[in-house]
Amino acid sequence: MNDTLKDKLDILQKLAKERTVKTQSMEYDLETLVKKINKGIIKLNPDYQRNHRWKDNTSSKLIESLILNIPIPTIYMSQDIDVDEDVEDDIPRYSVIDGQQRLTAITNYMSNKLILIELEVLEDLNGCYYKDLPPFLIRRLEERTIKCLRIDSTVDPQVKYDIFERLNSGSVELTAQELRNAIYRGKFNNMIKELATDEKFRALLNIDEKDTDENNKVKKMEDVELVLRFFVLDNDNYYNLKKGFKKFLSDEMEKFNDYTEEQLSIMKDRFKKTMKIIYNSFGNLAFAKYKYENRNYVKMSNFNAAVYDALSIAVVMTIDLDGKIEQLKIDKFKALFSDNTFFESVSGSVNDKKKVETRIEKAKEIFR
Repeated sequence: MNDTLKDKLDILQKLAKERTVKTQSMEYDLETLVKKINKGIIKLNPDYQRNHRWKDNTSSKLIESLILNIPIPTIYMSQDIDVDEDVEDDIPRYSVIDGQQRLTAITNYMSNKLILIELEVLEDLNGCYYKDLPPFLIRRLEERTIKCLRIDSTVDPQVKYDIFERLNSGSVELTAQELRNAIYRGKFNNMIKELATDEKFRALLNIDEKDTDENNKVKKMEDVELVLRFFVLDNDNYYNLKKGFKKFLSDEMEKFNDYTEEQLSIMKDRFKKTMKIIYNSFGNLAFAKYKYENRNYVKMSNFNAAVYDALSIAVVMTIDLDGKIEQLKIDKFKALFSDNTFFESVSGSVNDKKKVETRIEKAKEIFR
C-alpha cells in the first residue's frame, strides 16, 4: 500500500461505511406483487416514476417469457418506509429503482389493460387479454415468482441516485431527469413537471400539442429537465457550477424541494412570464442555433439547449417581465452567432462551466 493511500485510509473507511447499501433478497409471486401495486404499497404511478416507454409488443414478450418460465432480471426496490411504521394507506412503502417497465407491463396485463400481440412461441395467445387465458395459464402466471432485492430505507437520496445509474439495466435506459424524478420527489418536482406542459414553453420546444405522448423530449423528460435547468441557472447561480452539470442539477433540485409554497409560486410565475415574453417576441424558433457564414445566418437546428440557457436567463435577469423586448435587441441576439466566442459556447461540450458563463453573460449584455 503506497503512502498516499495510507494517508487516506480513514477517509476511505468512513466513505465505504457510509455508502454501503443494506439489502434483503426475496421472491414475490406475481399475484402478490400486483396486489401490492394496486393497493399502493408499491406505487408505479408515472407522476413520480419515469413514463412507461415499453410498446405493447415488448410487454407481450415479457408476459410470454413469464408463462414459459424464462428467467427475467431482478427487480430492485427501495424500502422508503419501515414495515412497523404507521402511515396512511395511500402512502407507498416501496419505490421501484429498477424494473418499473416490467412491473407496469405485468400489472397492465393482469388488470386486462394489455392485449398480447406479436408472440412467436405461443402464437395462439395473440389477441388474448388476461381474462381470456385458460385457467391453467392464469394459475401459472399468478404463481410465477420474481426475484426482488429490497434496499434499506436509510439509504440517502444521492446513494439511491447512484444505484439507479449503476442498475440502469432495463431495455430502455433511464435518462438523468427520469432518475431525478424518481429520487427527488416533492413540491418542486411536481411544479417543474407541470411547467413543462406550459403552452408557450412547449411551442418554444417545438412540441406538437396534438402528439405530446410520442415526442421524445416528453418521453424522456427532457422538457422537464429544461425547466429545472432554467431555475438552476437563474439568479447568477451558474457561477456556483463546480463538479459537473448533471450533479449540479441534482443537488439544486434537492434544495428546491425544501422551498416554501410562496417561494415556488414566485419561481413559477417567473418562468411562465419569461417563456411568454420570449415566445411573443421571438416566435417558436427562439432557441434555434445559427452559424454565421458568407454574411448569412444559416439555421443549424430548431432548438438548442445551450441557446435556451443564454436567451432565457438573459431575459429573466435583465428585463422587466411585465414589459416587452424591443425588436432591435432581438436582432442583436441573433447577431451573437457571428461572435466566435459565443458560437463556441453553444457548441461541443456545452455544459462546461466556462461555456455556460460565457454564453449567458454575452446574452445579458444584449438586453441590459
